[in-house]
Amino acid sequence: MKQSPMATEKESTYSERQSWPPYTYRDYADIAPETYKEFMEFLSTENTSNRIMEMQPWVSFCDSKCTFCYYPNNPYSSAQMGLYLEALKKELLMYAETKYIKTSEFDEISLGGGTPSLMTKEQMFDLIGFCEEHFTLSDEYYIKISGSSRSLSKEKLVAAAEYGVYQIDMGAQTFDDKLRKMLNLPDSAEHVKDEIRFAKKLGLCVCIDVMYNIPGQTLESWIDTVKTAIELDVEVDAYCLNVDPETVLYRQLQAGKVPPQPDPEVEKKMYVAAYDLFTAAGYRPIGHDRYSRVQWHAEEKCLNGWPWAGILTAGAGCFMGYFQKFSYSNLDLANGYIDSVKEGRFPIAKLSKSTDRDMMRKFMTKLYLRLPVDKFEFKEKFGVLPEDVYPEQLSKLIEKGLIQLDEKEIRLTAVGDLWKANIAWEFAENK
Repeated sequence: MKQSPMATEKESTYSERQSWPPYTYRDYADIAPETYKEFMEFLSTENTSNRIMEMQPWVSFCDSKCTFCYYPNNPYSSAQMGLYLEALKKELLMYAETKYIKTSEFDEISLGGGTPSLMTKEQMFDLIGFCEEHFTLSDEYYIKISGSSRSLSKEKLVAAAEYGVYQIDMGAQTFDDKLRKMLNLPDSAEHVKDEIRFAKKLGLCVCIDVMYNIPGQTLESWIDTVKTAIELDVEVDAYCLNVDPETVLYRQLQAGKVPPQPDPEVEKKMYVAAYDLFTAAGYRPIGHDRYSRVQWHAEEKCLNGWPWAGILTAGAGCFMGYFQKFSYSNLDLANGYIDSVKEGRFPIAKLSKSTDRDMMRKFMTKLYLRLPVDKFEFKEKFGVLPEDVYPEQLSKLIEKGLIQLDEKEIRLTAVGDLWKANIAWEFAENK
């Protein structure tokens, strides 16, 4: 295989790779009355952004807890699921009745969580049908359902294909059964592969999450997982595992009950190996961690509309919601969420409003999403060019060989792809 440009990058570029960008839900402020009031006023205005949005109803229940998982979720209960789904539809309707959402268009309904596949097929398609009835959808919108290979039964997959679902998102994580057992993943690698093959035979697009930097994971094990994903011909989100202090896995690491994570040099080799293998197999790197063989996936409206488009996220524990300058996350626990919605209140726990300066920084994080920074769009939005605002950062990144800049745009180099999260942090206020 031809040597990757990443393999020749300067060792001194950064001491270690960042894998999280700035401006995530971790940075949102707790909801304040004045910000909530501004948010309500914003929702009463017309959406004039001319950007297509994405809708993410979250079903935040799980029937087991992966040791690495930091997502807010609730233990599965069939009785509580019914109550929860009624609250979720009510929250969605609260948004649907605002002027901003009435004048918005969506091209994607994506059931997230949690484990949405724990719903019965009747509940699943009732929720999707509710979204189709109450929101303005593009002529060619598509539906995605997330789930585990254990609860995405063949019956549900057949029903999804018949309904017109486009994509199934499955958290495979690794095809190494030893690592799967350590991470408390509920089924075998062979079962995951069987479910993927069945879904693809039905004509469904399948996207899987896989992780590197797992405690005890070798470079060889990671390469085997990547090769398996390529053989299965799936879309892939290839994530670096950051162990959150709130997780079981973190406590296990601290107590010495599991092997340590790979060192930074091995982690970097894992990233490069995946990049080289996927691109050699005809995959295109898109978004922050995705590899796809489907050309139009790189042109998804919500991805390319950042940070001006929007994601309408609803449900307990959801944390990816944003409408232009406003970003929000919801209450974590199902009971509190249900009570809030019953009282007619948006169940928001954290809510932030970005300043113009914040939006400039977010605009520059398009590089983290493997998107070019359009200099003319930047000037149209802010009245200045990126070079006027970030001369030192851009000069530094050009000198390191991480970005290229011309009269139209700023874009990553091949080496810059390896360091895209570090690049995003160069423009952060408190890096």
